[in-house]
Amino acid sequence: MIVYNLACENQHPFEGWFSSPADFENQRDRGLVECPVCASKQVERKLHAPRINVGAAPETKREAVEAATQPDGEIDYGKLKEAIAGFAQQVRDNTEYVGERFAEEARAMHYGEKEHRGIRGRTDRETAEALREEGIEFASLPFPVDFPNAH
Repeated sequence: MIVYNLACENQHPFEGWFSSPADFENQRDRGLVECPVCASKQVERKLHAPRINVGAAPETKREAVEAATQPDGEIDYGKLKEAIAGFAQQVRDNTEYVGERFAEEARAMHYGEKEHRGIRGRTDRETAEALREEGIEFASLPFPVDFPNAH
């Protein structure tokens, strides 16, 4: 499942869980997605950090470590590596790589110049801080997801 940050025409923020970007658009277009505050059906995706929920994924860091911890107390780094690789693949599959244009694309979506979509890319610390000061929501990933098959 993909968790999207959504907002209605009145800018009430809320989350929605969908199996794919097409699933969100299909449900929205059929009037099945509505704001829990005002019941508006004019809902848009907002910029979000990818957060993919697959099966019974751990909800906290503690649960993730416990899931990878063997009975003898040692961490199973193979399980951790597998989980990270799976997440990275989900990010690659559900976002567009915009490379060095990340800040430009994020701003264009934030200010309504472009349609909202999941993107990933690169920016320097100063530009990232400027984006945050503008109220543009994003998250840095703790691992690269733009290689070897960036698209």
